[in-house]
Amino acid sequence: MLLFFAACFHPVFAQQEPDGEVMLNFNYPAVGNVYLNVVFFGDVAFLPLGEVLSMLYISTERTENGKGLKGSYPTKNDNWSVDPVTNKLIIKGKSEALEADKYYLGELDLFLHPDYFKKIFGITFTVNTYALSVSMKSEFTLPIEERQKREGIRKQLQQRNNNDTLAAPLIYNRERKALSLGVLDYNVNYTTSDVGNNLGLFLNAGMELLGGDLQGSFNGNLNNGNLLNSFSGLRWRYVLPGGMTPERNVGMASISAGQISTTSFSNAANLVGVSVTNNPVIPRLELDVFIIDGTTVPDSEVELLIGGQLVDFTRADEVGYYRFNAPVTYGTVRLSTRIYTPQGEVMVQDRQIQVPFSFLPKGFVGYNIQAGLPQFTFDSLGTGMTSHADISYGITNALTVRAGADQGAIFGERAIYPVFGLSARLFQQYLLNVDALPDRYYRANASVFYSDNTTINAQFTEYIQNSALNFRGQTRDGNLNVFYPFKILGKFSGFRVTGERIWFNTGLGVNNYQFDFNTQINRVVVRFNYRGGARGLISDPENPSQNQFGLFTSSLTYTLPRSPGIPVYVRGLFLRGQFRYSTLLEQGESVSFLLSQTLFKNGRFTLGYDRELIRDLSRFQVGFLYDFNSLRSSTQYTKGTNGHAFQQGFSGSLAYDPAGGMIIPSNRDQVTRSGAAVRLFVDSNENGLFDEGEEIVPAKAIRLDRSANILIGTDGILRITQLQSYWKYRLDIDITALPNPNLAPKLKSFSFVAEPNRFRQIDIPLYQTGIIDGFVLIEKNGQTQGQGGLRLELIREGESEPVEIIRTFTDGSFYSYGLLPGKYKLRIDSKQLEFMQVNSIPGQLEFEIKALADGDYLEGLTLVLRPAGDQ
Repeated sequence: MLLFFAACFHPVFAQQEPDGEVMLNFNYPAVGNVYLNVVFFGDVAFLPLGEVLSMLYISTERTENGKGLKGSYPTKNDNWSVDPVTNKLIIKGKSEALEADKYYLGELDLFLHPDYFKKIFGITFTVNTYALSVSMKSEFTLPIEERQKREGIRKQLQQRNNNDTLAAPLIYNRERKALSLGVLDYNVNYTTSDVGNNLGLFLNAGMELLGGDLQGSFNGNLNNGNLLNSFSGLRWRYVLPGGMTPERNVGMASISAGQISTTSFSNAANLVGVSVTNNPVIPRLELDVFIIDGTTVPDSEVELLIGGQLVDFTRADEVGYYRFNAPVTYGTVRLSTRIYTPQGEVMVQDRQIQVPFSFLPKGFVGYNIQAGLPQFTFDSLGTGMTSHADISYGITNALTVRAGADQGAIFGERAIYPVFGLSARLFQQYLLNVDALPDRYYRANASVFYSDNTTINAQFTEYIQNSALNFRGQTRDGNLNVFYPFKILGKFSGFRVTGERIWFNTGLGVNNYQFDFNTQINRVVVRFNYRGGARGLISDPENPSQNQFGLFTSSLTYTLPRSPGIPVYVRGLFLRGQFRYSTLLEQGESVSFLLSQTLFKNGRFTLGYDRELIRDLSRFQVGFLYDFNSLRSSTQYTKGTNGHAFQQGFSGSLAYDPAGGMIIPSNRDQVTRSGAAVRLFVDSNENGLFDEGEEIVPAKAIRLDRSANILIGTDGILRITQLQSYWKYRLDIDITALPNPNLAPKLKSFSFVAEPNRFRQIDIPLYQTGIIDGFVLIEKNGQTQGQGGLRLELIREGESEPVEIIRTFTDGSFYSYGLLPGKYKLRIDSKQLEFMQVNSIPGQLEFEIKALADGDYLEGLTLVLRPAGDQ
């Protein structure tokens, strides 16, 4: 019996004992500096399997006999198992024998030969017996590294949320001007061809007048000596403070006067008159809070992503339940939950929510009122007063109702035309919109957008006979649009079907339909499209096939990669070919080719050829577009069967900069937008203002919380363009980007309001940073001496985490430099005080670093330690 049991349990009782057991120092960036208990057989160190995998967060579980370990790594399909009882080893699902001389079953862990760590997990261990240390390399990204990366992102998220709760002070609020020069957009286009010459000029100007934004356009055209010109869009708008607070429901947001358009549900009218509304000029961003909850594996880490960006995280409780309150914004919102189970599995769940801007928050009321004379052309006005009014109310965050009325001959024969409507969101992702215009038409629209990007849209309209809006004599129409995405060989593809049915009052009807398919083969995008049906109105019952058409289109596009192995002059080259075939005529209709390539970084060269097969016409086209810093140039030459044409255009914008007192050119339109001129300077006289002779610091050392263009001029001033008028921006100063590391501002962050149609001037004074020094003393036996080795926490006012940990030297002295202006607290680490059983007198030091041109220097800061029992 003894011999039998010895044979059965040989791995446990009859294994060779190690030559020694040693604690090695193990240092890995994601793990830190820890000690690892290993056993030696000769000069080979066997490492503890359970301890190593636990330390690296590689998920494991016990084998059935309780002596081995098993799991899946690096993917969930790569199963592995180490069983010392059965001497069985599984690597990536394949079984083999576990060599008896390459493992040791200790009392607390299973020790493996380093070769098995390499073979199973792709981990290479190197032992330095002289330094008593062990190092490691891994072929795969370790779970602890992924966890550390996730925790780093989450820490940044928490810090960002904490910073957002401490809103940056509004230093530059709205500053209304009676008159302020603004911006001018221009577009000059000259064309010469076989039929003559043409010079076109378009100007669009914007400025601030009487505290409001004023803008208007001029369009001039000189064609073969004949001049045509017109003005349009001349409008002045005064935005009240409530118009810049979209989170509030105000009584009045803005007043406009001049050339305006009505906000009619159907056909808007152009008026010369006045408009009043309480809808904010800044779009509302958030509508509702959407609850996302579910169950998963207990103690799993759950992340919430909106639009692919991490916004919150939590940990599932002991039964696996988790819950988020997600803000739902306007537009299309993609919500994702990413779950990391304790076993290392990653699960992703997606959902899609659509919120049109027609929805109002619960309890909000919105209205629009317009009145004036109808305008047919710039110099032609109607004589009858025309007006429109509408009002909307948010019954819930998912249901908004509206009503209104149009008055005036331009809308029809009746004196007043009422309008009604509602917008509803059903089951979070289904949208329903209904418009009822008595004596005109009734329309319903429904849509859904699924998380896999499948979309369905349907619309049905019932027309009233002899209505002014029924131009084609229709009685009703309906259409359906379905898009379904899928993958072919791992590449995204899609199929779209569109159908339309129109009924006419003649009793006839037409069907229009369209099929569209696209996919990708390597770097080639393939698209097929077929459209069929009838154009226009079918009025002849004897010839119902009139205006019928069928058109098949196929296209191929190819883009060369920008990899270094490809010649630089063809990297990113774009090629497209297209062929159109008329199924009605049973012959090819046209063929075209296009080549496009980036040149000189900011330029784009295009070369195209079109051939109309039916009419036997051809056209060759070559063009070049280049973006200079100050303007955009567009050149194009076209040679066709019937003649040629050459076109040259210049477009851009000019803006007045108050900081530099000059005109700043740009290659992008700026009317309706805003800009800022930021001047960083050393405040030599400490008055907070820029004075002549003070040094401007030329550095791109600012960041905004929203997208914008930031360029630094030769005069050292930062100019920000493409800001949204009336929006509030947060500006952060990047101290590390300043050329002098000892310079710093009073405030690292503040906010400003972007002025309409003009640049605003922002001055940021900089000062030398501060220095502190002092001593920490301890009382022993009635004598006082310096205490070294202490950790001092330096905390800035308004913040909870220390900005710096200061160490005391052996004599108890300490110092710190590079401190930003502001108020601070300095205290000793409470854990050290508790361990030493002493109290700090005082408990903390409070001081202020003043904003001085030469820097503030505080010395003699002293903290005294006394035994805890002493007063």
